[in-house]
Amino acid sequence: MSTDNTVSLTSTKGNAELGELAAKVKSLHAAVVDAGKNVVRKAIDAGVVLIEAKREVVKQVGHGHWLKWLKDCGLSDRTAEVYMTCARNRQKLEAIIAAAANMTLSAALREIKPTSDRAEDGAMGKYEKARIALIKKLSALAPDDIEEAAERTVRELQAVVAAVRPAKAA
Repeated sequence: MSTDNTVSLTSTKGNAELGELAAKVKSLHAAVVDAGKNVVRKAIDAGVVLIEAKREVVKQVGHGHWLKWLKDCGLSDRTAEVYMTCARNRQKLEAIIAAAANMTLSAALREIKPTSDRAEDGAMGKYEKARIALIKKLSALAPDDIEEAAERTVRELQAVVAAVRPAKAA
């Protein structure tokens, strides 16, 4: 049966039931497409609010309380970071959403990920993952411990750089 015959089946008087089913399918399909676009838009909106909330939490009660505040809101730090990343890349995502029928949050994150980070193998990719993990762990420390831990880490990193410099010059 050709496509033209199928279309006519959904609109003839004798096939009112098929016409109703076609209308339902079209409506539900449109809802699925809208939901795909809305999930990223909602993540962007949540990220905008989270960025503002983080500023307020840090300003009012200090940086060490951000993760607790997130937990009280029922969010993991990873989810909050995903939403804030979407908000920071709002213009790029809006352009992609306008052109795409639907987009998952995972697809949105792949689209906005810097090209240099996409090749996660290799030394720099591993370093970047470790750096991000370290910053998160430092952020989770008590306010009194953060500065000492950061200073110790900086000293150790500087020692590594100093050790590599002579070898590089040789």
